[in-house]
Amino acid sequence: MDAKTSDRVKVKRHPERGYYDRQTIDPILDEALVCHVSFIKGGEPRVLPTIHVRIDDAIYLHGAPAADMLAAIGRADPIAVCVTLVDGLVLARSVYSHSLNYRSVVVYGHGEEVAERDEKMEVLRRLVEHVAPGRSQEARMPNEAEIRSTRVVRVRIEEASAKVRSGPPKDDDADLDLPVWAGVLPFVPSWGPPVPDDLLLPGVPLSPSLSPEGPFAGARP
Repeated sequence: MDAKTSDRVKVKRHPERGYYDRQTIDPILDEALVCHVSFIKGGEPRVLPTIHVRIDDAIYLHGAPAADMLAAIGRADPIAVCVTLVDGLVLARSVYSHSLNYRSVVVYGHGEEVAERDEKMEVLRRLVEHVAPGRSQEARMPNEAEIRSTRVVRVRIEEASAKVRSGPPKDDDADLDLPVWAGVLPFVPSWGPPVPDDLLLPGVPLSPSLSPEGPFAGARP
């Protein structure tokens, strides 16, 4: 379901780069490993990075019960969430026309705490799978004490917009004859080889999720 769109999420600078459909917004939220959450504490703005997972029409976050951010979300305070993916460096003939190719999303909503135990467990499992696909089937899941010491909150996607830039540099016509290389330097994030823990038991094989055929092979999708 598409989120509603008000003036606060309308893209005003380069409006042609704005998208408001969930078919564009959701994949960006799903690909990003880190989001930034903005909230108010004591009348002052705060912003913190954290991991997240989108499930249907909501973004889920987790952490320590005493965390200010999660407490604010649990009180149903207004929340803003932002993610950004960098796809390339746009190198123009003039410094002024340099840019990035990127995909970003801003979400506005209100939060609520997830209190039901089985739902919390499923959210925690989905968080692990979002960051490390396959890992929830390989590592021990939280025990009851760990579940109680973890707060999970839900932020409904009430309003959202995406902003996307792609393509070559957009130099002024007067600069096109400059003898300066111009184009795009793609940014392709990738994972390095696994580094075993010094305390790893002898003979423990590499987890299937880390195999050359697993989800961490090469660039992250």
